[in-house]
Formats: sequence, C-alpha cells, structure tokens
Amino acid sequence: MAVVFRSTSDLLYLPDHGFVEEDGAIKILLQINRQIRRLDVSHNLLGNEGISVLIQGLNSCRHRFSSTDYGLWGLRDINLGSNSISDESFSALMSYAKKDVFMRRVTVQGNDIELRNHLDSVLNSLNSSHIEDLSLTNNPSLLSSSIRKLFNTITTPYLSQLYLSVCNLGPNIIPPLVSYLGSPRSRNLELLELNGNKLGVEGVRAIVDVVESFNFTIKEVSLLANDVLSRSNDDVEETSRPSDAEKRAENDALAYECHRRLPPLLARNRALTQRIRRAAIRVIAPARILLTARPLNDVEMARQVIDSIGTRPPAFRILDLPREVLYLIVRHCSRDASAFSEAQFTRMRKEAESRDNVKRNGTIMRERLLKAESDQIGRAVWQVREEWLKKGKWDKWELDKPVQVPAHTETVESHSGKSSDLSPGTQSLQLS
Repeated sequence: MAVVFRSTSDLLYLPDHGFVEEDGAIKILLQINRQIRRLDVSHNLLGNEGISVLIQGLNSCRHRFSSTDYGLWGLRDINLGSNSISDESFSALMSYAKKDVFMRRVTVQGNDIELRNHLDSVLNSLNSSHIEDLSLTNNPSLLSSSIRKLFNTITTPYLSQLYLSVCNLGPNIIPPLVSYLGSPRSRNLELLELNGNKLGVEGVRAIVDVVESFNFTIKEVSLLANDVLSRSNDDVEETSRPSDAEKRAENDALAYECHRRLPPLLARNRALTQRIRRAAIRVIAPARILLTARPLNDVEMARQVIDSIGTRPPAFRILDLPREVLYLIVRHCSRDASAFSEAQFTRMRKEAESRDNVKRNGTIMRERLLKAESDQIGRAVWQVREEWLKKGKWDKWELDKPVQVPAHTETVESHSGKSSDLSPGTQSLQLS
C-alpha cells in the first residue's frame, strides 16, 4: 500500500514493497497523481524491464498532468536505489531527467551500474539537465575509466552534490578529479563524497591540496576509508604483503589529511561564501542610491547654499566626486570591500546603475509576494534573494587572479611549505 505523508504531501513513498519488473512498475504508476513530485521506490525488484516501463509511464504523466491551468508537471526527486538496474536503465533515467525541467535529485545507489555502456548518453543528459544532487553510492562495478571521463567532460552548472562512495574507485581517477575541482566547472559543487574507495594516501592528499590552493567554494568533502594497504589480497605471497607498520603509517597519513588538514579548509570555504553573500546584500541598496542619483544642478545647489546660511554648513556634494572615487565609496559600503573580486564588483556596479534592473527586481518581488501564502512570505523573499545572488554570481567566492591547477604529478604541496602564486589582488582571504 502506498504511503503518502499527509493529504498535502508531494511524496509517494514505496520502498521495499516487493514491486517486480513490469507489473511492479505499473502498480507504481497507478498511484502517481498531479500532486506527487517526489518518488521513492528504492529496495524493490524493478530491474531493467521495470525501469523501462516506469520511465515510459513518467513521460506519459508529464504530458497528462501538464495543462494551461495547472502548468507543467514533473518530478523533483526520484530514488531508484537497490533495484538491480544497470547501464541501460540508468541511461533511460538520465534521459528522462534531461527532459523533466523540475528534476533536481537522482538517487541510484546500490545497483549494478558500470557505465560501460551508454556513457556518452549519460554524460550528455547530465550536462543538459537541472540535476543538483546525484548519488551513485555503492555501485562497486563502476568503471574508473568512465568516472575519469565524467570528471573530464562534466560542464553542468547545476550539480551541487555528488556521491561516489563505495564504488571501488582507485587512484587513477585523481588527475581528472583534481583538474575538475580546480576549474570553474566545479564552481557550484558544494559536496563530494568518496568514502570507502581505494584512493590511497597520495590520492587523498592530492584532493586536499587542490581544495587548499585552488577551490574556495566546495563546503563538504568526505574521504574516509580510502586505505589501500589494509585491503591487500590475502592470496598475495606473504613476502609481498604490507607489514602492520606500513598499514598503520597509511592509516595515520589518511587520518591527518581527513581530520587535520581538510576540516579547516572546508570551514574557510564556508566562511568565504558567507562573506561575499553578506557583502553583496549589504552593498546593493547604497549602491543603487549613489549610482542612480541625479546630482543637483547649479540653481538647486545655490538655493541650498543660501538656505543653509547661518543654520548649517552646506552639504557635501558627494555626487560631484570622480566616478572612480564614488565606486570606491560604494564598495566600502559593503563593510567588506575585499570580499569582492574585481569581476564581481563590476557586475554589482552595473546591476546598481541600471534603472531597468531596479524595476525588474521590484516587479519580481511583488509578483512572488502576491502568490505566496501568508506563512510563506519569508521563504518567497529568500528565494528571490537567492536567485539574485546566483544570477550575479555573488553567491560564491571568486579569486581575482585565475590560477591553473598543475598536473597531478606536480601536485602543490602547500602543507609542507611550498606555495603557488595565488595573490587575490585587492581581495582578502581573512575569514572574519
């Protein structure tokens, strides 16, 4: 029996209901209505045949439930974990996600996905979709070569959470992963989980190094249980097996990277994110006032001077200052002038100078407030603000000076005293 949490719930919760292949998929589809936006059918036995029928049915639902009166329909979240699905079904699911503009979370943990087949189709669908959260956890047959290609080709600006724990991934995925983490392509990635793989000390250290020196936006990275020596095959000759001392040394090195080096770096990134967001929110109002104000003409100024005689000194004509000085004043109105990169402040300046933008933003806010219920007004305001921050790219910290990640064989060892030229110009990496 379907579980729907409240009459107003958008979740259809059907894990471990014994749904098998095509018949099971049909039973699931019969319980989907226009209200449903999240679907959890994990821990069933749908298999490739059942998933194929389910995807076809979901496409039909998109057309049936969409109308001019109610707008478009689509799922926001789908969980197909532990359903014995393989590459073919995963490709079909990602193709559906590409078409469904509402889809934000795809969970396929605990399946038989290898990414041996249909890889190009999966990558194309991912890059063309609005998926923000993708979980491939516990797919131990995933090919490392396919994950390497994923990190080399991923360009989606929406992906913010990627789960690849317990996927039997080795250190050969590190070079493309490090390249991705150090590039603008990973700007919106906030969480990466790689627990329970076989990355080894050098692989884990390379990831921590790139976060330390090149990535100032990721907030959560999990790299636990990535030892290699402790999992050595018992069939290996005894003389070739690592000693207990070597295993302890590996575990100590991993613990240092995961528990000593990484947490402060992630805390730094979270603090930097808050700095630029606060600075952008603080500066926009005074920026609009100062940059769109009309200076007094000579007649108005003369009248003001005459009126002030004997009562107060004449007003300081701040708008007569050179434009560059006015920009500097505006920047300091944020109370954190060094939080902005030059590109970010240029975008902010153009945003504030445009009267059309002021009108457009005001119209958006009014429309959202009119549509919001009385108890949702705060959330509506928050959503408009988030959209504004993301549109102007003031939601993430940016460096003034672009940097290039070195090849993995030349990984920056900044924790051991070496450093790369990362001077952020007028920016400050101070966290407070």
